[in-house]
Amino acid sequence: MIRILKSSSSRPWWRLNRREQTVAIVFLAFILAGSWLPGRITVATSGSLNHRVFFLLPAPAKVELGDYLVFGRQDLSQVQSGLRADHDQMLKKVGCLPGDQLTTDETHHFFCNGRLLGQALETDSKGRPLPRFFFNGPVPADKLFMVGTHPRSYDSKYYGFIDVHEISHQALPLW
Repeated sequence: MIRILKSSSSRPWWRLNRREQTVAIVFLAFILAGSWLPGRITVATSGSLNHRVFFLLPAPAKVELGDYLVFGRQDLSQVQSGLRADHDQMLKKVGCLPGDQLTTDETHHFFCNGRLLGQALETDSKGRPLPRFFFNGPVPADKLFMVGTHPRSYDSKYYGFIDVHEISHQALPLW
């Protein structure tokens, strides 16, 4: 025989006291955050940036110097070795904006308005030759020169400008 126990209180089971309401709200908040947050957080696995964890926002209407951006690239054969075949996104920092003066010297050092951005190396860490971009003049309209913060970062020093239409997200560093 099955016995149904009656609650000792006279309130219906769906009515919650203050503590139960707080627990329910916190629980629902965790469920909602758990379904929304994973698509908004990314982890940079390469050592080319000072930060590793980023919060993603939609692509900005106005790009500023120093912004971290996620962008698509179709010509990433240099970095795809050992990674997923569909890996076509990069996360770098804006080093030079449209209209800024980008110069490259004979030793492949890059400067934006006289500020050193880094040097393009001849080979990668395994001794394989790297393509090197060369440019002197104002950055063209709708183009950006992207840089990493590590001297060995594979960035615009090797593949050149990116088009602002290639930007998919702005990335805010969290850690």
